[in-house]
Amino acid sequence: MKRLSMPIVSVLVALAAGCGVGPHVDDYNESLVAAALAGCACGNIGYSSEEECREEAPPDAGEQACVEALFKNAEANYEAQLDCRTAVQNRLANCLNSKACTDLARLGCAGEALEDEADCPDLPNDINNELRQCLD
Repeated sequence: MKRLSMPIVSVLVALAAGCGVGPHVDDYNESLVAAALAGCACGNIGYSSEEECREEAPPDAGEQACVEALFKNAEANYEAQLDCRTAVQNRLANCLNSKACTDLARLGCAGEALEDEADCPDLPNDINNELRQCLD
């Protein structure tokens, strides 16, 4: 019996995992959590404490599973959109983490993130709506 070479095995594993979308979705989920936690460091508005924010603000396991299922079941490939949004969330987290809570420049972090996300490739309206539902 002939053994499969490693590159062929890697391709087969990627295909079985949903056309390689998995890592992109995982990275996106992780970036959402990182950005939410970075916002909590200064007592995120709407929460009574940093601890409450850290417990409730980041997408929980169910919300992350919803995002994963959405993109795994999507008929098209949204890796470019996910990669761009991941980069935006990571820059937001880095921006927030680099500022003191009393630094007014923290306010600019969110504005920059919104502008950056507007430059990302668009998701179709139905996918975008489902993504919002996952994260609400």
